Formats: sequence, structure tokens, C-alpha cells
Amino acid sequence: MPTISEMYPVPAEMKKLHVFLGEWNVEGTIKTGGSVMKLKGEWNFGTAAGGWGLKSSNKFEVKELGTYELDNLFGFDKETGRLHIYSITNMAETHDHTAAWSDENTLKGEYDGLKDGKKFREDFIIKLVSPEEITIDYVEKVNGQIDSIMNLKLRK
Repeated sequence: MPTISEMYPVPAEMKKLHVFLGEWNVEGTIKTGGSVMKLKGEWNFGTAAGGWGLKSSNKFEVKELGTYELDNLFGFDKETGRLHIYSITNMAETHDHTAAWSDENTLKGEYDGLKDGKKFREDFIIKLVSPEEITIDYVEKVNGQIDSIMNLKLRK
């Protein structure tokens, strides 16, 4: 009888994410309301569900705002061929993003929901620059207008 890992091998879409595994130093900016705030912190990735998923824990210090915390759970839906990234923050946010690889080094994703009762959209692009560097760009819109832009650089 085959084992579970033989019947359900980790798909290539998830194996690509394994480049994230480990501890990363993060620097970046958040632009919102005419202000640009610098952030610095750590982003730690580990495997979940036997490699079928990843989990991450992030903690950033944002000038003017204090500590921002974010936990993610990454998984692959073999029925739709899309990745899901479920996020929880200490800013009362829970998002179920969907994403797909647009090329070998670029993961593009989105989330549609509500923020303060208004239409909310988040788009992101994650680029694997090298095994030691990743960039992440987020654009958040409320009612179709840009609310914030976050640009991050992760380095091992």
C-alpha cells in the first residue's frame, strides 16, 4: 500500500515556496495618508502539513506606529491550481489571499473584501530576486482609491 506522501506528493507550486524557508531580515516602507513610514523587522518561515504548506510569523517595528505583527498560512488548492495565503494581523485583519506564479520568480496575488464597510482590494507581487533576497510590493485600495503602499525587501 502506498504512503500518504507517495499518494499526495508536494506539488511544484508549493516546492517553489520552499525558497522562503528560514529567517529573513526585513526593511521597507509604508506609504499612507501622505506619510512614508520606515519599517524593520523579521519574517520567519517554516513548513506546514508535511511541506504542502508554509507558515510564517512576522514582526515589524514601524516608525510612528509601533509593532506590526502578521502570521500567514500558505497552502495549495490542487482543484483550482491556486495558492492561498491566509493572513491574520494585530490590526484586526483576516484575509484569504489567492495567488499564482506568473513566471519562475514572480508570485502575484490578491484579496477582495471590506475595510470599515467599504470595498477593499489588496494586490501583491512577490519577486524571488535571489536565494538570499525577496521583494514584496503591496497596494491596498479602498473604494478603488489607493489607501496604502508597502514595499519590503527580505534578506537572509
